[in-house]
Amino acid sequence: MSITTAALTQMLSNQLSLQENSISQLQTQLASGQQLNLPSDNPAAVTQVLGLSSQASQLSSWQSNAALATTWLSTATSTANDVIESMQSAHTLLLQAANQGAQNSTSYQAIGTQLRGVISNLLSLSNTQFEGRPLFGGTSASVQAYDSSGNYLGNTDVPTVVLGPGPGVGHTVGISVPGPSMFGVGASNVFATLTAVATALQTGVPTSTEISTALTALDANLSVAQQASAIMGTASEQVSGISTALTAQISNVQANQANLLDINVASTTTQLNAEMANYQAALWAASRAIPETLQQFIAP
Repeated sequence: MSITTAALTQMLSNQLSLQENSISQLQTQLASGQQLNLPSDNPAAVTQVLGLSSQASQLSSWQSNAALATTWLSTATSTANDVIESMQSAHTLLLQAANQGAQNSTSYQAIGTQLRGVISNLLSLSNTQFEGRPLFGGTSASVQAYDSSGNYLGNTDVPTVVLGPGPGVGHTVGISVPGPSMFGVGASNVFATLTAVATALQTGVPTSTEISTALTALDANLSVAQQASAIMGTASEQVSGISTALTAQISNVQANQANLLDINVASTTTQLNAEMANYQAALWAASRAIPETLQQFIAP
């Protein structure tokens, strides 16, 4: 075989090898439904996909936090509404007691007993838990926010979740309020307010000053609880907005990934058919150009 024939043979062999690789790649793409099956398929695109995957993972993590925050806040807000309702019930009872002309020792004692029931209910609400943690215990590890006497056992830190990028750990949102922000601080909390007046009522001879003082203190407790409820309501709206934005971002990232990864079946099938036709034509051309070497081209 002459040098010229050898060179031609090598050229045809290289051409057929390239076409075989192209056909194999297209067949793999059709089988997997993806354009990128090996890093070598498109290194630049693979780098983009890896970056998008990392971005999607981070967004999904924030979205999971948003879902947790939504459920936590929903539970906390619902509990806060029950707290406010109980305080309002106590307020109604104290207004009844304040109408001293219509009361006697027996009715005072009955009102005192009802207030004890309100206190018990408020203590139960104060220790409401979510996933094993007291809603109003701050970030404390305590399993209870309040003891049976109405003493606070938690801390004053606000529990938060990270919902996006930002300085430090990222953009955080509070998912509850610590107990004092809901029930009042120290000796001024609602438990102390109601316990003092309940005790006075159960003697059967409360003074008008005791009842008036309790009403004023309870009004302050109600205001504190309502402010706490409003804070959590605002947080719920914020989380909802962030969650919606995260969903849109995740969809956008997934769409970009799909553009890089997913094949167009019809287009890829057409391309494969064209490559197969070209390959057959190249084989025929090789057989005409170098008949004696045809055998080396027939089977890859």
